Amino acid sequence: MQQLNKCMHNTLITIAGLAMLAFSVFAVSNFAWAGEKPSFAPDVPHPTNGSTECVQPEDEMKKNHMNYILHQRDETMHNGIRTETYSLKKCINCHVPKNTTARFGDDEHFCSSCHNFTGVSIDCFQCHMDRPMGEKPLGKSPHNAQISKPVPTKVAGTSIENTEGASNNE
Repeated sequence: MQQLNKCMHNTLITIAGLAMLAFSVFAVSNFAWAGEKPSFAPDVPHPTNGSTECVQPEDEMKKNHMNYILHQRDETMHNGIRTETYSLKKCINCHVPKNTTARFGDDEHFCSSCHNFTGVSIDCFQCHMDRPMGEKPLGKSPHNAQISKPVPTKVAGTSIENTEGASNNE
């Protein structure tokens, strides 16, 4: 009798598991057949500069954009080769509206729309601009900083001049 109960219990668990699996497959495939994205997926902004095509098809860019950007970075930084095809600047200039107030980290920002959703952190914008550059990329600093030449100062106790802009009061 105990063996029969154990067999029924295992059968019931197996049937419940198969039902859940079938429901999951149905739900996912239903979105694929309908050509719709699931309601929980983020809205990815399309190009805002009037272009209708990216450098690669959309599905390819969703899967492999990071490889293209990293390869571009390595070619530029290590080999001195600069091309515009996969440059981060070109991506930003195309996909982020010119007059946007959204910054990287805001859900409305092109890169953040997916990176926030997936929990992927990137450090691109520690150095790169997260909004399109205008006609004159080197304009007034947004931080009201003055760009000036370093002031040569003598480092105490040495004969070497410090040109980093730091001042040592002797």
